[in-house]
Amino acid sequence: MFMKQGMDDVQVRGAATDIFSYLVEYNPSMVREFVMQESQQNDDDILLINLIIEHMICDTDPELGGAVQLMGLLRTLVDPENMLATANKTEKTEFLSFFYKHCMHVLSAPLLANTTEEKPSKDDFQTSQLLALILELLTFCVEHHTYHIKNYIINKDILRRVLVLTASQHAFLALCALRFMRRIIGLKDEFYNRYIMRNFLFEPVIKAFLNNGSRYNLMNSAIIEMFEYVRVEDVKSLTAHIVENYWKALEDVDYVQTFKGLKLRYEQQRERQDNPKLDSMRSILRNHRFRRDARTLEDEEEMWFNTDEDDLEDGEAVVPPSDKMKTEEDLMEPISKFMERKKLKDTDDKEVLGKSSLSGRQNPSFKLAFSGSTKASLSSPPSSASLNPGSPGSPGSPGSGARSSPSTTTVTTKGGLVGLVDYPDDDDEEEEEEDDGESKEEPLPPSKKSKLSS
Repeated sequence: MFMKQGMDDVQVRGAATDIFSYLVEYNPSMVREFVMQESQQNDDDILLINLIIEHMICDTDPELGGAVQLMGLLRTLVDPENMLATANKTEKTEFLSFFYKHCMHVLSAPLLANTTEEKPSKDDFQTSQLLALILELLTFCVEHHTYHIKNYIINKDILRRVLVLTASQHAFLALCALRFMRRIIGLKDEFYNRYIMRNFLFEPVIKAFLNNGSRYNLMNSAIIEMFEYVRVEDVKSLTAHIVENYWKALEDVDYVQTFKGLKLRYEQQRERQDNPKLDSMRSILRNHRFRRDARTLEDEEEMWFNTDEDDLEDGEAVVPPSDKMKTEEDLMEPISKFMERKKLKDTDDKEVLGKSSLSGRQNPSFKLAFSGSTKASLSSPPSSASLNPGSPGSPGSPGSGARSSPSTTTVTTKGGLVGLVDYPDDDDEEEEEEDDGESKEEPLPPSKKSKLSS
């Protein structure tokens, strides 16, 4: 009542809109129940929802800010997702029946009044914005309501009126009209399809497409997408209707394959209709090709199922024999290459050793033997010959030629293993360590001991 009395005052109307929006957001079912009870006592002209629709239509704001807000509230009220369903009654059925009977004609009145001819009667910006808002709500109803909106569209010829707006100079309004038709086609409902074919409602769409020319814009893309959907989804009735009635106007469009694809679909349909046996044979072959009997297994599949998991090693994969042989060959190839490189490296090492012996350096056999004898002396206890100062083979004897004669110092190490390469620096360090050890281990003769003691 507060909103009814203050419709002419801008501030009061804005405050009433805010209060109503809070009520709708808090509890839309309560608002629906109030509106349905109100319809039993009052006429349609003074119902709360009709007053809101009239306020939306008569919004004086150039940007239609209040109309957009009220349209959102109406969308919330007619949204079946927030409607309750109890055991005794269904809110969706009752409220939608009330809305389409008492309120829908008020909502669609501006649309019907502006589309009486082939072009919109008023095509100014504010009127186009208002019609775009109405089309948005009608598109929402097509998506979420079932037979209510279907009966209303077919009985009132709403789609024909909406397609008049494709001739508008405002692209956003023409796109809203195309979106409305696209949602109807997307339902793939034969009632809608028969209604479209009976009234030749693709004609204004094709006129808009041809008038757009070669311009690549949203209008061009939206229309081509609509026909592409019909082709991809194979809507047979619409495909035949388009090709039979509008092919001459579309056959020259070759920058997309949509219309030629439609013609191909149409020819395939005619071929199946003329030769039903051929169609049945294709279906049999298709099923035979893509549907294999579940009981028949390939040899490799049977081998995989017959193999026990316990027989497999960790990390071993079950592969067909051909793949397995191929894998072993791939593994042997790098191993053979590695062995060849190793042989070449050993040959190069032997050549380097031969060149060093011919150049006048120390004999490698001497170095290897000496290194082996040093290791043997460090790992074994001192022999009796080394404790006797007068023995010819002892390191301290004056006549010993251990360092001048390689043959007298040649020893074999335990196990017969001799290093391949011995470096001079290591030999010098080992020689110094051996000299220090000999000086420490050599005992003094008795005659010198007696002289020192005296």
